Amino acid sequence: MDIPLFKRWSASKKFGLWKKKQQSIIGIDIGSSAIKVVQLKKEKERAVLETYGELAIGPYAQASVGQVSRLIDKKLIEALSDVIKEAGVTAKKTVVSIPLRSSFIIMIELPVSPDNDNFDKIVRFEARKYIPIPLSEVEFDWLKVPPALETPQQSNVKAGKKPLSQVLLAAVHKDVIEKYKRIISQAGLYLQGFEIEVFGIARSVISRETYPILLIDFGASAAKMLVVDYGIIRLSHVMEHGSQNLTLALSRSLNVDFSRAEEMKREIGLSNRPEHQEIKNIMEPILDYIFLEANRVMSDYRRKYSRSIGRIILTGGGSLLKGIVDYTVKKFGIEVNLANPFAKVEYPAFLQPVLKQAGPEFSVALGLALRELSH
Repeated sequence: MDIPLFKRWSASKKFGLWKKKQQSIIGIDIGSSAIKVVQLKKEKERAVLETYGELAIGPYAQASVGQVSRLIDKKLIEALSDVIKEAGVTAKKTVVSIPLRSSFIIMIELPVSPDNDNFDKIVRFEARKYIPIPLSEVEFDWLKVPPALETPQQSNVKAGKKPLSQVLLAAVHKDVIEKYKRIISQAGLYLQGFEIEVFGIARSVISRETYPILLIDFGASAAKMLVVDYGIIRLSHVMEHGSQNLTLALSRSLNVDFSRAEEMKREIGLSNRPEHQEIKNIMEPILDYIFLEANRVMSDYRRKYSRSIGRIILTGGGSLLKGIVDYTVKKFGIEVNLANPFAKVEYPAFLQPVLKQAGPEFSVALGLALRELSH
């Protein structure tokens, strides 16, 4: 496993006679409509925010701000270099996110093996049944869920049967890895590691909850749904509908250009004022379609593990839509919160209102940086 795709539970780095000087680290989230960066450092066992920034990539493809864009490598390097400069980033070591749609994640169960030395071989053999392409073509990693984190209901279901271990599999195609290596290197940065974006999200917005939580990440091009239980991602799902679909619907229905529709979406959102009813009526069916899929994910998890989702956390740029929290509560009838990833780091008090508002957009980037400061 040359490239770990997520951190393992280990105490091997907890103790040492000498502690190395902590260096700053950058988390980079290359999204479909923007690049987000966060630079952190560690001081007295606390992560400290040094700087952060965001840059829309639409203009680099002759598109509008907020529009989903696919940049050629040259333009992507240019955009990354620009946001690094504009944000005042000084560090070189970086962790980069891998999109969920370019990854493969699944939780499987394997018989408990008394021979731990051979467990890796067992996992790799079994993984061939689940990963649709040859393992030689992917960077592959796995994580054995500690028994203490297994759900009690699962143990009860298996009572009297041969004990099983839960194993989280993750794979990313090597072509994707190589592309990001080139981009980071040509932007003048040092690649510390990769991580599939959903692990960064979970790290930055989940605390020590032991009940199931549904994370809905509203990106520009897609909505990602994750069930995190006992701190572990146990279910992930991508839906090819995102916040850009809301903008496009407004643009078509109101006969305005994309930029104007994006502006209306951001400024008005799901306002209940009578003069905004038409805009709300245009967006609601799209949100309902996404939430219908989220409800299916919740039902699937409850059916499989006999555990119900206790809370929903909204993250991603699309979660900044005004009124979306109240609308989500109305649809699901449970507690709903906006992600507040910056709550996990220290920063000047005067930045609190700004960071609380911007937080959901930086969940991935901040989680990536926290990964390297967590040991």
